Amino acid sequence: MTVYTDIALLVAVVQQAGGDPACVPSGLDRLRQRLIADGQVFPNLLYVYRTEKRTTSQTTTASTQPRVRRLLAFLSADAAVSFAQCTGLARSPRLVALSPARLLAVFIRQPDFVALHIAYDDVPATNGLPNGWHLLRTDVLALFAIEANSA
Repeated sequence: MTVYTDIALLVAVVQQAGGDPACVPSGLDRLRQRLIADGQVFPNLLYVYRTEKRTTSQTTTASTQPRVRRLLAFLSADAAVSFAQCTGLARSPRLVALSPARLLAVFIRQPDFVALHIAYDDVPATNGLPNGWHLLRTDVLALFAIEANSA
């Protein structure tokens, strides 16, 4: 996929979620500016762990609450693998590389994601998550003028 295809996908997802497609360029720019302000390089790709969705047989019947999910994205594949190995998440984690636009489209499409956490490469992990930029779902939706209850 090309960058333009991924941006077109994000525009379509934003529009489908009831947001303003005209906000896509400024939303991506705000993301870029924040990372730069935090001393990070705006990446062409971000790396996330691929996980399988739980089936009903894998979920506990005692819990009726939906599982709280965060989308954890890394600025480099090395940082993602290192974090997985140091924390014991997986022996050989399966990574997926996504452009920032595609990452945001995936996040918006999945209403069970409550937060997006962009992990910074140069800061050690604390409290289970690596240090970085933590955005609540409402923060991400606001970038594209999407009402929280519509997405």
